[in-house]
Parts: sequence; C-alpha cells; structure tokens
Amino acid sequence: MIPAVTAPVPEAADAKAQFDPGAVAGAPLHVHDEEHEPHMPAPSLSPIILGAGMTLTAFGLVFGPVVLILGAIGILVGLGTWLYDEIVNASAVTSDHE
Repeated sequence: MIPAVTAPVPEAADAKAQFDPGAVAGAPLHVHDEEHEPHMPAPSLSPIILGAGMTLTAFGLVFGPVVLILGAIGILVGLGTWLYDEIVNASAVTSDHE
C-alpha cells in the first residue's frame, strides 16, 4: 500500500490572507453599495407580429402571392418594431448607469 500524504491545514486567518484577491494583487476590493436589479425589457407585440408574418409567408407559399406578400410585409414590420424596441431599451439602460 502507498502511504497517504496529507498537507498541513492552514489556520483560518492564514487561509483568508492567502486567498484574498486584494492582498495578492495589491489593489483594494471594489464593493458596490447597492445591488442592481436585472434589466427586463418592456412587453412588446413585436414577436407576435413577426410570428404572424412568418406564418402568413408559409401559407403564402401554398395559397398564392397575395398571402405571401402580406406575410413578407408582416415580417418586415415585426423586425422593424423589434429593432426599434431594442434601440429604445438600449438607450434607457445606458442612461441609468451614468
């Protein structure tokens, strides 16, 4: 059998000093005074509009060019409104952190 080798267990104070990132790097730790809540986007109809446009486009492949064109317009409107929503949300998030 091979004898088990055990390492000495450091004291609690030594372990804290050994694993303190501020002490190792020589820089102070940054502690935030307040917790930030995660950003949740506002409710939007854009995904529903986009889904309806995609569904109409799929049906348009079977039922004819009129439904296909309506579906393509629905896709463009859905993507446009979704992009607009994202631009508005991004500008709102950056203004909160200044």
